[in-house]
Amino acid sequence: MRSSWTLNDLGCVLCVFALAAFLPLAIVGRHLLQANVYATSFYAYVGWACLAIYGLAALFNFYLSVVRPWLHTRRDKGEYKHVSGIPIVHLLFLFAAIVTLPPNTLAGILMLALLGLDTGAAHWAALAFASEFLPKRG
Repeated sequence: MRSSWTLNDLGCVLCVFALAAFLPLAIVGRHLLQANVYATSFYAYVGWACLAIYGLAALFNFYLSVVRPWLHTRRDKGEYKHVSGIPIVHLLFLFAAIVTLPPNTLAGILMLALLGLDTGAAHWAALAFASEFLPKRG
C-alpha cells in the first residue's frame, strides 16, 4: 500500500471514479428514462456511428483481456505475452453517442452492455485503483 499521495495522484483517482460513475448514470438518465431532447436524423446517424466505433473498441478490449488469454491456455502455446488494449480515451465515442442519439431503450441497453464488457473503461480502472490502494482485509 502506498504511504503518501500527491495532489496529482488524488486528482487522477477522483477523475477516474467520477467518470466511472457518470457514464452509467448518463446512459440511464438519457436513454432508459427517456429524457426529452431535440434530435435530428443527422444526430442519430452520428450517434449510431459513434456507438459502433465504441462497440468495436469495447469488444477488442474484451477480446484482449478475456478471450485471448483463455484461448492461449486452451492451446498451451508456451509463455503468454500480454497485449494492452485501448485505454479510457475511446470513451469519448460513448459520450458522443450518449449525447447525440435520441432517447432509445435499445440503445441504452446496448450501451450499458458494451460498457460492462469494456475492460478498458473507467469502471475497470476504478476497480484496479481500489484494489491497489485500499487496505487489504484478511
